[in-house]
Amino acid sequence: MSQPWTVVVPVKRLTAAKTRLRGGMPDVPHEELALALAADTLEAVQSCSEVAEVRVVTADPRVADTARRAGARILPEVAGTGLNAAFRNGAAGVAGWVAGLTADLPALRPAELAAALRAAQADPPGVRRFVADAPGTGTVLLAAPPGVPLQPRFGPGSAAAHAAGGAHPLTGDWPSLRRDVDTAADLAAAARLGLGPRTTALTVGCRTGATRRRRCTVLGMQGTVATFDAATRTGLLLLDDGTELSFPARAFDASGLRLLRLGQRVRVETDADGDVVRVTLPTMS
Repeated sequence: MSQPWTVVVPVKRLTAAKTRLRGGMPDVPHEELALALAADTLEAVQSCSEVAEVRVVTADPRVADTARRAGARILPEVAGTGLNAAFRNGAAGVAGWVAGLTADLPALRPAELAAALRAAQADPPGVRRFVADAPGTGTVLLAAPPGVPLQPRFGPGSAAAHAAGGAHPLTGDWPSLRRDVDTAADLAAAARLGLGPRTTALTVGCRTGATRRRRCTVLGMQGTVATFDAATRTGLLLLDDGTELSFPARAFDASGLRLLRLGQRVRVETDADGDVVRVTLPTMS
């Protein structure tokens, strides 16, 4: 039988969070989007059957209030010490199993997190485990058994850094756990998996709020044309993260273009559901 977990989730100040995502949803204030990503992550963690306690490390009062309402324990972030220090601070004093989790998993499913945590408790004993993000270079989850320091090495290339530090990779069919959100392309990919209620509320608000004519689009994705049928005006794009994304005739018609060539670089706009609404050249507005 699995043993209960303490999960540590550091969250930056909203003004400094998710800088690469800034402008990804032009009709949504950036701080609201960053808060929604964290709130949906925390809701999923709190709903996970394997989790006994959630510790949120933050210096942001809005994040702290949101996390407290969700039932998490709040620990102060020491200014200037960075993400890994926040993970160590949150894990300090935990006698049982402890996991560090990133706060940008808006599509996270509690069942997938539970499955990963159970896998982390499998043999061999006494070994730290980690789950890489969708591209395979970053880390979304780092887990340590009782008596073993967490030793976080989050940051660029963290998957390789954790492996080099002795942590063992965990593999499994956990797409919502692996789908962290750093860019607009990541957000669109998360939307295709199904966003949590807080992030969904923002995107729905863009489409059906008081200014009903606003359209909520996710900008910034780029890729190349893999296929294009001039007769049907449909095709397939290969995004820069390796994802294949098809587009309908209406998306091509909205571009104002007459033709697309194979291998041509394009920019993609999607709606809140992750459907392509416009394909343009990178130089077009």
